[in-house]
Amino acid sequence: MQTENLKIRSIVPIVLLIMVTFFCQPNPVGGASIVNTDKDIYNYGEKIKVNFSNAPGNDGDWICIVPVGSPDTEGGDYKYIPKGLAGGFLMFDPPSAGKYEVRAYYNYSRKGYVVSARYAFSVVITPEEEAAISQRMERKIDPKNPSEVNLPPGNGLVYIVRETWAPTDIVDVQIKADGKPIVVMPYSKYYLFPVPAADVKFSTGSITEPGTNFGDRKELWPVKSDEAKIKVKQGYVYYLKLKVVSTAAFLSASLENVPHQDGANLITSYKLTQFKK
Repeated sequence: MQTENLKIRSIVPIVLLIMVTFFCQPNPVGGASIVNTDKDIYNYGEKIKVNFSNAPGNDGDWICIVPVGSPDTEGGDYKYIPKGLAGGFLMFDPPSAGKYEVRAYYNYSRKGYVVSARYAFSVVITPEEEAAISQRMERKIDPKNPSEVNLPPGNGLVYIVRETWAPTDIVDVQIKADGKPIVVMPYSKYYLFPVPAADVKFSTGSITEPGTNFGDRKELWPVKSDEAKIKVKQGYVYYLKLKVVSTAAFLSASLENVPHQDGANLITSYKLTQFKK
């Protein structure tokens, strides 16, 4: 009997330890918010699958993809999470090669640009793919085109082409290069921007419409400020497409790198005229 009591006494602490270990395990349900991608490294051209869990399900919560190192206020490529959905996945269009970060913004209406969760991944490209893209995205200046032949030495030339859409024809959009305003783009126009050869980051700024709060115009800010990067080379031509979208709640403006042939076709098909400041 004494031997059995000793056995029982020795077993009790072990059982208690197992119970404590089991019941005190971190519980992912109701825990920290999590986002990740289904792969850490993507090949160029692959869509990005972003998984999320423990989201609060609030209206207006969103997830975005931005280059690593971007400020937390950078919207990048974003999508809203359907209201009431605590977990699932969102699909994003393929970004260019580089290092990126997925960021989740929960309780955005109350917290603003406070990142609830983040996850890093990268996109890689082969030299052959990169060369093929360059051939589509850039061309040499046309010596027969008066607008291009007088390009200053050491510069490349960027066409900024505004896509036409009747609901937004009343507004103008500010364009920036490396954070500095270069032009306010009106409707049905394209703009030629000579820029020294370098890596240049283009972005959208303010949107203006008729009013009285900003001289003879009223200033509004887009919800989404897209960026488009161009590795500008001396004597080469590039195209950016500016798109302005209007919804019941807001206006937004985005920039997109387009192949040079597509950019030229936009100018022709929309019958755009050159804008000169």
